[in-house]
Amino acid sequence: MRWLLLPVALCAVSPAAFAMDPSLRGFYIGGAVGDATVEFEDDWTGEQFDADDTGYKIIVGYRIIDWVAVEVNFTDYGNPVDNNFFGIPLEASYDAKSVSAIGMLPLGSFDLFGRLGFSRLDADFRAVGFNVSDSDESTEPLFGLGAQFRPNPNLAIRLEWEAVLLDANNDDDDDWNDFWDDDWDDDRDDGDWVSMLSLGFTYKFGNRP
Repeated sequence: MRWLLLPVALCAVSPAAFAMDPSLRGFYIGGAVGDATVEFEDDWTGEQFDADDTGYKIIVGYRIIDWVAVEVNFTDYGNPVDNNFFGIPLEASYDAKSVSAIGMLPLGSFDLFGRLGFSRLDADFRAVGFNVSDSDESTEPLFGLGAQFRPNPNLAIRLEWEAVLLDANNDDDDDWNDFWDDDWDDDRDDGDWVSMLSLGFTYKFGNRP
């Protein structure tokens, strides 16, 4: 659980500790592109899926006060292919609609931030070269860490690592990921993630640079 400490700390930081800057607040949109990775393990055989691809994200957010923002995002994690999953190429395509709270720590023209939220994942799995496919939908926890530089009050250039924990609700026997991951028991492999390291930008409407 150590990976949750910084996002929680940033989300819970006391406003009284910092000066207010009204120019930081407002509605913003943006986007990002990065390297997306899918990792999960079949507990029955120990077979590991681990592949990456180029992903992208569309960002819509509102910075309520200096230290808190909310975002509704769409993320496409690409179409990564593991070429040797049970001896065949397997493609695992994920996209997500997410809602999250962002805790921000302003440091001059920079912000450090942590993200906590939920993602609605749509997953498609395809055995490349075979007429075999499956799909799954699930709601999973999302977290992230990042930093952004604000060259002016409206524009921010953002670097972020974010991850979605797969099959967090491992008591659901109808969840397709239980077959590949948890074999219907109470033990979850904490290495099962969809993650992305991305570089992007946001543009805030309102104050003129």
